[in-house]
Amino acid sequence: MIAGALLALGSAFSFSVNSILVRRGFADAGATAAQGAFITVLLGVPFGLAAVLATGQILNFGLISLNGYLLLSGAGIVHFGIGRYCNYRGIAAIGASRAVTVQAVAVPYSILMAVVLLGERPTLLMYLAIALILIGPSLMIERRPKRPAASSSSSPQGAQGTPAGGGESPRVEIRQLEGYVFSLLAALAYGTSPILIRAAVQDGSGTAAIGTFVAYVAASAVLTAGLALPAQRELVHAINFRYMRLFGGAGFSVFLAQLLRFFALSLADVSIVNPLMRTVGVFTLILSYLLNRRLEQITLGVVLGVLVSFGGAVLLIIGAALG
Repeated sequence: MIAGALLALGSAFSFSVNSILVRRGFADAGATAAQGAFITVLLGVPFGLAAVLATGQILNFGLISLNGYLLLSGAGIVHFGIGRYCNYRGIAAIGASRAVTVQAVAVPYSILMAVVLLGERPTLLMYLAIALILIGPSLMIERRPKRPAASSSSSPQGAQGTPAGGGESPRVEIRQLEGYVFSLLAALAYGTSPILIRAAVQDGSGTAAIGTFVAYVAASAVLTAGLALPAQRELVHAINFRYMRLFGGAGFSVFLAQLLRFFALSLADVSIVNPLMRTVGVFTLILSYLLNRRLEQITLGVVLGVLVSFGGAVLLIIGAALG
């Protein structure tokens, strides 16, 4: 259980690094959410194969049943295909700090699913913690969003933000409705996938790397099939080196985060791993301030929202331990 908790913390930190790189990719390189998701998901396949070889699990494919492969494939499509696209849309619209805090609602959702489908039993303290996690995102909503200052550039970067012009800091536009809606959709996807993963790899860590690889292959297959659509082909043709430099790093960091998450879920309950994963909000807030300060609007409401949501996650862990 302790090993699973430590792996979950490592996964949360890697997720925060991914969010920082993705935010930079949208603002500085002018990438879109679809391009970011496409690059990072496809990169997960070779990374996943390397992890299977490095962990020695290449001989363990037979340990997973057909039903397990179906569950892992479903987790990959839901999490990497749908959830990652929605997550990137949310980050592009409201910034990394806000997006990851809104996605904290994935914790109570996944715990509810764990109760219904896996027989896990939350305590009263855990329900109180869930309430705090749900309150946190509401503290970040700006009732009267500030209009961005006029920019000397006459051509905005479109739906994903504005580019950095010369030595000037880029104009940061917060699109609350789009950001919160897509972040909530990402939370639903991220809250569903741990249930599928836990059901497939709960017998131990001997197949966790295989599970990560299978999930990435399934999501990549769906994205590749989407290239039959002309609009999707145009998105891929528009990818350039600026995207690859940033999203290549993001792809590795998010793959590492997913690998650690699979190992964590193979060793500990969903009700332990998912709350610990919400430390991603604290990590992202710190990294955003240190590295992406010019791209993030870190207000008092954002800080309070992150801290309240994190406090709820801590209570949830305590409640799970006492229960």
